Amino acid sequence: MSLSRKTLEHPVLVLIVFALLGFVGIFTLRKVSVGLFPDIESPYVSVSTTYSKAGPESVEESVTKVLESSLVSVSGLKNLYSSSSEGSSSIQLEFDYGTDIDQAVTDIRDKLDRVTRSLPDDAGSPTIFRMNADSMPIMRIAVRGNRSVNDLKQIAEDNIADILEQASGVAEAAVYGGRTKIVRVELEQNRLAAYGFTVSQVSSALSKQNLELGGGKLNEGQKDYVIRTTGQFSSIDEINNTVISTINGYDVRLKDIGRAYMGFEDPSREVYIDGQNGVYVSITKQSGSNTVTVANEVYAKISQLEETLPADISLEIIRDDTDSIRETIRTLVESAAEGLVLAVLILFIFLQNFKSTIIISISIPLSIVITLLSMSFAGITLNMMTLTGLILGVGMIVDASIVMIDNIYEYRSRGARARIAAVLGSQEMVMSVISGNLTTICVFVPFLLYIKELGMMGQMFKGIIFTIVIALLSSLLVAIFLVPVLAGVFLPLSNRTEKPVKNRILLFIYGNFEKAIAAITRAYRKLLKAALANRAVTIVVACCLLVIAIALIPTMQINMMPNGNDDSVTLNITMPIGTPFEKTSEVALAFEKIVREEVKGYKTLITTIGSGRGNANSYKGSVQITLPETSKQIDSAAVIQQKLRNHFSDFSGASFSFSAGMRRQMTGDDLDIAIRSDDFQAALDIAEKIQAVMESIPDIGEATIDTERGLPEVEVVIDRDRAYSFGTDVTSIATEINYAINGVTSTVYRENGKDYDVKVMYKPEDRKSVIDLDQIFVKGTNGKVSVANFAAIKRGLGPVTIRRENQTRIIHVTADIVTDTNANIVEDAIRSGIADSFVIPDNVSVSYEGSWKDISTQMAIYISIIIMAIVLVFGVMAATYESFKAPFINLATIPFMIIGVVFLYKIIGQPLSIMAMVGMIMLVGIVVNNGIILVDYTNLLRGRDVPLFEACLEAGTSRLRPVLMTTLTTILGMLPMCFATEGQSAMVQPIGIAVVGGLTSSTFVTLLVIPVLYSIVMKKDDTVKSRIKIDYSILEKEKSGKNSENSQEKDDEK
Repeated sequence: MSLSRKTLEHPVLVLIVFALLGFVGIFTLRKVSVGLFPDIESPYVSVSTTYSKAGPESVEESVTKVLESSLVSVSGLKNLYSSSSEGSSSIQLEFDYGTDIDQAVTDIRDKLDRVTRSLPDDAGSPTIFRMNADSMPIMRIAVRGNRSVNDLKQIAEDNIADILEQASGVAEAAVYGGRTKIVRVELEQNRLAAYGFTVSQVSSALSKQNLELGGGKLNEGQKDYVIRTTGQFSSIDEINNTVISTINGYDVRLKDIGRAYMGFEDPSREVYIDGQNGVYVSITKQSGSNTVTVANEVYAKISQLEETLPADISLEIIRDDTDSIRETIRTLVESAAEGLVLAVLILFIFLQNFKSTIIISISIPLSIVITLLSMSFAGITLNMMTLTGLILGVGMIVDASIVMIDNIYEYRSRGARARIAAVLGSQEMVMSVISGNLTTICVFVPFLLYIKELGMMGQMFKGIIFTIVIALLSSLLVAIFLVPVLAGVFLPLSNRTEKPVKNRILLFIYGNFEKAIAAITRAYRKLLKAALANRAVTIVVACCLLVIAIALIPTMQINMMPNGNDDSVTLNITMPIGTPFEKTSEVALAFEKIVREEVKGYKTLITTIGSGRGNANSYKGSVQITLPETSKQIDSAAVIQQKLRNHFSDFSGASFSFSAGMRRQMTGDDLDIAIRSDDFQAALDIAEKIQAVMESIPDIGEATIDTERGLPEVEVVIDRDRAYSFGTDVTSIATEINYAINGVTSTVYRENGKDYDVKVMYKPEDRKSVIDLDQIFVKGTNGKVSVANFAAIKRGLGPVTIRRENQTRIIHVTADIVTDTNANIVEDAIRSGIADSFVIPDNVSVSYEGSWKDISTQMAIYISIIIMAIVLVFGVMAATYESFKAPFINLATIPFMIIGVVFLYKIIGQPLSIMAMVGMIMLVGIVVNNGIILVDYTNLLRGRDVPLFEACLEAGTSRLRPVLMTTLTTILGMLPMCFATEGQSAMVQPIGIAVVGGLTSSTFVTLLVIPVLYSIVMKKDDTVKSRIKIDYSILEKEKSGKNSENSQEKDDEK
């Protein structure tokens, strides 16, 4: 008994099973997490070790090299990176994606345990932590109100940040902008010297006189009393009147040597929001938590806060990374919906039957819902990649149902009853449908074998593969089981004889369509006849087009991944090292003004000066421009970057760079020149010369070196013997200098329930210049003594960070390409510029490790995947046909897909990318399906002893309609994706373009070249097994049923 007959014997069971699957699937849609990219476990582990008071070279020699020599043998290690800076060593271990990181951490811990004893005594124990880029800021919330920026900061820290951190999935709510309110105790250097005090002595005196201590219990009668000694400062005046010491019977108070007042910390970072000094809270999500879910939790907390905050305080979201995610997901969902509507519309026109269209309209969403249900069970998020898989699936999952419904309708048109037509029509096509879907699924198997080699891209594509495979399998189940049941029982198809069309509009549409199809069929028949009559010419013309397409590839722009539409631009400003905070602020605010005057349609503007870590990075600043969603943008990210670039030359001495957009974060820099040498200074000199060469090439944007020369510093060189003779030591001297310049927090002052640090420091005028160090006093055996008595001051550059890669010192010079020139051409220009400008020393090696190297590596892998996919498809077809010749005919269509892909990309001016390669790999499984339809039907005709020439001609003519129908539904299903450019959806757009272009060209080749090849390859006496199997016994039963019904009717008449 056939599967189709068995299915139609239990129609209610089949319907209930699919209805329940759909019902459960719809309910699980709420639980499907939404994200921009799939959840990918970061393959990086970091090892940090402290080595106090050691310079970079000492850290490298005594710590980094020791640890590296042990860690290099960790199982599965791909690359080993390290950086040695003053007082610390950081080693980063990179593994292949998919590696068990927990096991790797255990292995790392074992290796470290063996060498920890070899580290210097002053070195700390190595700390291991897993790196995860997933833990990152996702939102910025501005705090606005009619108050000073410092008051707003206080409110943000006291009332807002803690509440926001309570939101599920939030790791940190950090406050930026404004200055923290403190009690400033500013001491006058001259008065300190006159009284013989040091900063640490003053700090200690304040600390001792501001405390609250418990004194045990006291029993008096029937009561126990808790004794508490209270001596906390109750006002600023009390602090000023604090006795520091008594000299010759005179109480020296704080007000005698300085003054305490309520103020703010020294400026180390300033934030401007839309041109106004402002404060914002940055929300960082926890690693592994879903960005959109966390954002929704934060929205709820903001609503809660708005009810409790003072009336004049408001919260405004000025940056929300989920906007881009939601926009991308919305765009792709709309593309899927539009593709579905277009596919159903074309089906209605081709099938000319409402019930057939309804059945298909049910099968597509049901297949998608079952796919989403499977994703939910597998814990896969609904992201850009899985949605791309669903969109591609919409075009493909309809094919199986079309083939089924078309064949069922064919039998119905011949007069068979609905149930019988459903059995025969589906039974005849089961093998074709299974084989067609298998060939499509087969192309994804090689992906799984190369997942590790593909790195992060492989992890990204896993979502697409899973989604498409599940979508195809679910559509196969729907086509084999549900479609026959609907067409035969619940929505029985009617033929034109039983129910002729009466609606004038439909008659007009159907009539014109039939005329058009008839005209196309006649034209195609003539063309095919001419092609069969001139087989050599046909093959030569097709091959010439293929050669032209291949010849055009080198003229096209090729990149790793297309640019998405970034929703922000961040300009990083780096002034000459040591530039004061005020000068950096001038340049940053000048660029902010340029943005306000020239950039159109931006959403918010955040300018940051300094890094917040003292004055170490006072020479750095940034301007971040947040843009609205793509459809509302006036100036795109690329246009804004170019507008800002035009002003770079106005600021001599400053260097500029743009933070990586989404594409660069995923694929790295377009240009990455690695300079390796044990001579650090020689490598840095060469790096700066290469940077100069790169900046002279118009194709290149801002070139940056990842290693800076040291910061300007004043080194206090202490004569130990003289210091000991004065009764002091190096630690005391260094501590006193630090306290004098940076200040020291001595105690805490409480006022109105709030705590404020009491910070003791020299007043600003006394710590402005290098000479002031001579006036700093430390405590010696015979009283206070000036640092100038045993120390010399030396100006110079501080230590730099030494970077190593796989145990070799390295410096990277990176840049992006701002034109359409390919990376290999630009790299050649750099090589030429270097050869003309300077000679690279023998002890320095230069290598090119940018995007072109990655593209070349990935392209080689994708070509291997395509070859393996072709072999697998051949195997499926050979096993089905029981022939080696017939599959070769189908495989001949695969190279011709290149014609459509290249020509379409050339016409629209898009660059070829790795994403286009993914589309081409998918095409391997799709394009052979039309060939299967043609070859299968030709085999059937040959089995009926139809002559070879006539069989090829007849098969092509009769199969034109289903070939056009399946091709058009696939193309139209993916067509909206070709125009999807909003958010980051432009990144996956090339897949749709490749499929549409390749399928278009391969369809023409299929319709003309396949019959020609069949007539050449298959000899006249060759017969090939057809996959079409028909159980005619059911027809006999139908005839006998009809005969018995007729005889019964005659008996009734008698």
